[in-house]
Amino acid sequence: MIYCIANSKGGTGKTAFSVNLLHHLDIDFVIDVDVTHLGLTSVLSLGESTLEIRHAKTKEDILKWAEEAEEKNILIDCGGFDSTLTQYAISQADVIVTPSNDDPTEQFGLANFNEAMIAASELVGVKLKSIVVLNKVHPSRRDFSVMESFIKQQSNLILSSIVIPFSASIPKAQFDGQAVQNGSVAAKFSLLAKQLKNTNMASL
Repeated sequence: MIYCIANSKGGTGKTAFSVNLLHHLDIDFVIDVDVTHLGLTSVLSLGESTLEIRHAKTKEDILKWAEEAEEKNILIDCGGFDSTLTQYAISQADVIVTPSNDDPTEQFGLANFNEAMIAASELVGVKLKSIVVLNKVHPSRRDFSVMESFIKQQSNLILSSIVIPFSASIPKAQFDGQAVQNGSVAAKFSLLAKQLKNTNMASL
């Protein structure tokens, strides 16, 4: 199984999102596609993680390592921009997840990412869809109707019912190279992981 965390807009919290999701998935190795910042690699190096991290430099790296997904679970963390590497990472994924927020600039970014999803779909001749997860949301927020309406207009995006709230515990844990271990944030990521494990791309 290949899980791909991607959004062509920077600043959406992909690295923190990946670190916390990793804690609840049975991942054999990570592919870090963010060749500029290596954000996930850097954060995990702060802790005692023994998880293997591979750095994709070419599309051939991604295609070769993706072949191992028949026997292993892989997480691909993409950079905050659209690139050939990102498109190939998306094209090889079984489950694509896009952390985002619902302010106007985030929606512009999601519209651009929808175009990247269309391009990745053309690479493999299959309509790929990404699961958008609202991330870093104020804990008191309950009404996401504007975002729901927006996502329905995007051909290759769907909106998850799970919302990850903003919490100071996330960056605090990251300084130790770790995920949040308990509380409501950890529970949300655990629930999301269970949802993703049961996701069938063909049914999206």
